[in-house]
Amino acid sequence: MRLSFYIVLLASIFFFGCSWKKVNVQEGEFDVYTPAPYYGAGFSMNEKSEAKRISLQFRPYDHETLQLHDVMNYSADTGPGGYSLRNEEANIAYKLKRFPVTGTFDYFSKNILSMWGMGLGLDPYPFIRATAGINSRFIEAGITGYLNYSILKYNAKGKWISLTQTLAGDMDDYGALSCEDCKEGKFNGGIGGFLNIFPIKELALTYAPFIYKPWWDDELGDSEISFEFPYIFSQYLGGSYLIAKHIQVSAGATIYIGKKFSGHYWFFDSSLGFVF
Repeated sequence: MRLSFYIVLLASIFFFGCSWKKVNVQEGEFDVYTPAPYYGAGFSMNEKSEAKRISLQFRPYDHETLQLHDVMNYSADTGPGGYSLRNEEANIAYKLKRFPVTGTFDYFSKNILSMWGMGLGLDPYPFIRATAGINSRFIEAGITGYLNYSILKYNAKGKWISLTQTLAGDMDDYGALSCEDCKEGKFNGGIGGFLNIFPIKELALTYAPFIYKPWWDDELGDSEISFEFPYIFSQYLGGSYLIAKHIQVSAGATIYIGKKFSGHYWFFDSSLGFVF
């Protein structure tokens, strides 16, 4: 019993320290679920009132493979005479995926001019969002924050190095990365805004920009990636109409662009909601 205790104690002292592992992805394709567009309440609310909305948003089930450019792996090493990763370009693509149906519940509360709201839904994985802004007879404008958790697939090839620092000295290692149809749970998030113009009280003409960060932690498994996943910028243009104070229909188009994208992509969006 006492011998076992001393063995564990010595092992703990020997391996005590910090460690890191970094992977250089030379070639990879990563799933990215794109959030459905968000445009606030989308109608002129009465002063000191609240509204709830249950909605379904519809989009063509589709995916686009976006080849990224100028994505660089940063160099790293385990120390003099150790292993190293070179500063080199990464051949990375986003597989931009759109789930055909998004279900959401939103709550809005308005004072005299200011308003705030919260929402949650499935797209196809759970997400939450919060919003704040103004809502008047002729205009609605605000900002929103978004967070979701997704199970994402990816394919990746490359190499990795690691370093473990102990009281007995540094231990480094290296190896090859090869992953086909791997899956990881990831947080993804973004911030955006919306502007609605109300020519009449029930009709909204909408512009909603949004910036989105996929693969928030820039990690694969227990390894830090040696590049940063680029942001995605979307812009929604559309309109909505509130029928009989309860049925809200909307339609529009969303364009996806990015600083590292080789092009831009348009998609059609529509929704049907019940306001109460």
